[in-house]
Amino acid sequence: MRKSIRSGEGRSQDQRPGAMRGWAFHGSAARSRCGWILALLGIALGLPSQLSLGQTTWQFDKCLNDCMNICASGPPQLRWGCQEGCGDKCADQNKNLPTPYGAIAFGTGGAEGISWNKANWAAANSAAITPCSRYANDCKVVYRYQNTCAALAVAKGAQHFEVATGSTKKEAEASATAACQQRWGACKADLSACSLTNASQSSQSSKPNPPAPPRATSWGAIAYSAADMGAGWSQGKSERSLAEKEAMSICSQRGKACVLETVFNKQCGALAADRTFVGWATSTEPREAQQKALAECTKDGGARCALHILFCSF
Repeated sequence: MRKSIRSGEGRSQDQRPGAMRGWAFHGSAARSRCGWILALLGIALGLPSQLSLGQTTWQFDKCLNDCMNICASGPPQLRWGCQEGCGDKCADQNKNLPTPYGAIAFGTGGAEGISWNKANWAAANSAAITPCSRYANDCKVVYRYQNTCAALAVAKGAQHFEVATGSTKKEAEASATAACQQRWGACKADLSACSLTNASQSSQSSKPNPPAPPRATSWGAIAYSAADMGAGWSQGKSERSLAEKEAMSICSQRGKACVLETVFNKQCGALAADRTFVGWATSTEPREAQQKALAECTKDGGARCALHILFCSF
């Protein structure tokens, strides 16, 4: 982000003017000088002009350069005073425009939040985490953006996501969805916003889609074949029987002696194994489920237990 104020850059080396000389106005030179006088009056009086209308924070440097060029085209006697007013004029043109800081937050179970046009990164982070935290207690900022539109696409099961940017919300959503589908399979973009200083208030103020409320039931299951290390699992099912059936079906395609190890609702599940020694565990925290599964595998007799499965179903 460019600074909105530049101190002394591009200032003319001319000293303060001495005695003023008279001008001779002839033909095109007269018209040129008249145009310069009007521009100078606009700078001095703060009147809107072609170079200043519609300025945005990120266009401050262009405004300043254009103003300096206009001043430089005039007589040396007035150049210094003209250029002195350029900085304040361009800053005033931009001071009431929104600043383009935005952020996206994501948490367990697909909790999400987005912010746009905040005064700084800290405010953008906070504004994104707040709505996300209504649905999860581990929300973190996963992306920051500026002077663009951004979208979040979430994979089926709400464990994985991808973020992309674009010149419009639809373009960002399409890019995020494509990236997510390429890596994670079935995905949907349900969160997007634009953080643009030069956008109209009406286009900025449309609220992004809120995150889906947490489901009352979200069954998951793990099936495992210790003889050949075939595994199958399921998540996000509305009924226990559906979770069991899918886990066993997937496992049967990979192993010859599948056993349904565990079924759980709105928790994380983990399975660790060392040859035929198996340990599994569930918890609301993925790390705790992992540690418990490894400990159970060791208790079962495993000497080199390794984590084979870990996921959450919220």
